[in-house]
Amino acid sequence: MIKITVYTPTYNRANLLQNLYKSLLQQTYRNFEWLIIDDGSTDNTKQVVNGFISQGIIDIRYFYKQNGGQHTALNMGIEKAEGTLLMDVDSDDYLTDNALERIVYWESTIVGRGGYAGVSGLRMYFSGEQIGTKWSGSKEYIDATNLERKDIGLEGDKAEAYYVEVLKKYYPIPVFEGENDVEKGVLWDRIAYAGYKMRWFNEKIYCCEYLESGMTSNIKSNYIKNFQGFTYWKKQLIKMQPTYKRKLGEGAFFVEIASKKGLSIGEMATLVDVSIFFIFLSIVYGKLRKIKNSIKKSI
Repeated sequence: MIKITVYTPTYNRANLLQNLYKSLLQQTYRNFEWLIIDDGSTDNTKQVVNGFISQGIIDIRYFYKQNGGQHTALNMGIEKAEGTLLMDVDSDDYLTDNALERIVYWESTIVGRGGYAGVSGLRMYFSGEQIGTKWSGSKEYIDATNLERKDIGLEGDKAEAYYVEVLKKYYPIPVFEGENDVEKGVLWDRIAYAGYKMRWFNEKIYCCEYLESGMTSNIKSNYIKNFQGFTYWKKQLIKMQPTYKRKLGEGAFFVEIASKKGLSIGEMATLVDVSIFFIFLSIVYGKLRKIKNSIKKSI
């Protein structure tokens, strides 16, 4: 039985896959497969991957699909995964040599699987600097759902490995005609809302940078372009937030993007199934937050 499926979605990144491949060759833990979902690449990705496969060093499976966006690639990855755990690693990133070994170790510290979605380490920039809020306190690990992370100081991208059986219970991420992106957080938050915790551990195991050509650097324009998917995600998040303040925070960001689409307050309320009063409060909350941030910067 394969323990870990390292899942990589890729689109025209043939020139970058080599770094990730090298890092997988150097893993101190070997019971894993590398599952590559090619989301309609038009470069020589297939030839590059076939070169890796021909070396016969690690178990690699490659699937080509019509371009549909990262969420459709993830849906397919969950369908094809043969491991107990699935770890999502982007094509332009790489892992530390002991990353999979540490994933397996921390997963082994969970007594039974009931109530757990998996485990997660930390991400860092290529410079070694940690991504997201710094780990606070002396604990080696924290058990919490994805929706609780903000409250306990675990913000920012992390290096998650989810149980495939849990992913299959709560996927797929929806697909909207004419759009090619829905946040993968739709799935992570569904799992968290169902009460599943992750064991977050205080070790940097995943190295990345946010490329100018990547979706992260063009986030707001991407949300406008894929507005149906963005709305679906925010509607779900507003519903799931544990406090009214957190709901307003999500509402404020939705209003910011929806305003750029030229929607009225009434239309916004209808789309995310809230009252017009909630949208009004979200607008006020967003303005107050901007004032607060401006004051912080000026001090």
